Amino acid sequence: MLKKTLLLSFLMCAVAFSASGSYWNTALGGVTLDHLSMPASPRGAALSGAGVADPTRVSEVTRNPLAITRMRSAEFGLNQIVFGDAGADDFVSLYYGLPLGESYALSLGLEYLGTNDIEGRDENGERTASYGMYSWVAQAGFGNRGKAFGWSLTARFAYQTIDDESNIAILADGGVIYRVMQYISFGATITNFGYVTDSEYSGAHETAPLALQAGITGIVPVARIFNLESLWEVHLSADIYRRADMDDPEWRFGTEIAYQEFLLFRMGYALRPHTEDGFSAGIGFAFGMVVFDYGYSPRPALGSGNHYLGLGVRF
Repeated sequence: MLKKTLLLSFLMCAVAFSASGSYWNTALGGVTLDHLSMPASPRGAALSGAGVADPTRVSEVTRNPLAITRMRSAEFGLNQIVFGDAGADDFVSLYYGLPLGESYALSLGLEYLGTNDIEGRDENGERTASYGMYSWVAQAGFGNRGKAFGWSLTARFAYQTIDDESNIAILADGGVIYRVMQYISFGATITNFGYVTDSEYSGAHETAPLALQAGITGIVPVARIFNLESLWEVHLSADIYRRADMDDPEWRFGTEIAYQEFLLFRMGYALRPHTEDGFSAGIGFAFGMVVFDYGYSPRPALGSGNHYLGLGVRF
């Protein structure tokens, strides 16, 4: 009873703060290290960031702390983003998940983002030499893998250099999830809560990309409904997401059609008040110990999109 009360309280607070504008005072664009709030895994990108209550891949653990609560076997893997036009040169993240006994799990993550081709301009708008931007992030998480109720906590250290100015961040993520039977899940997370040192580069005080997200996922057991021998399932997710520099929340929707874990088709759509709405899509495979995922997220304003690739090994 206490666990359900805590979960409901967390969910209500997450939804209330995500939808409210009175508690968010950071101006749009007033956060730094904002790549820590964008999807890093192909599944997360393909679902347009939805599915916080349904993290079925260990690779999601670098953005969704609740991925710890669904961990069933040890897994090590790599995610990479191939950016379209006007993107960074490199984004690579490594992840590791390890179940501990029957009830707990540990996660580790390391990621790198960098580019050397940012065009420099002086105070008069004249072009100067190009400069670089680099960011390193390391994190460790721990959580409970209860059948109905789960929780997780993650600590993160980030280091960023833009031109010759640097700053660091010490951040934390947390989340709770509750599963009703095996077909409905409720979840909520708070991510990137913590402290960021000032940098002289921007000329203004910046904060961490603090965000709240709450969502619900329903699983439709197609095979059971139609009395089929195959094991098709459809996962339907709806989430509300709010970052510290957003006046209004985002609404995210995702669908995943799964034939066991062997073959998965994904599609998402996000209503984003501060940028473009858009569809995303992806696919996933699992061959024994090997897990492969691909996701595509369009960026219409730039005329291109980002490709997300993920490869993991279970053992």
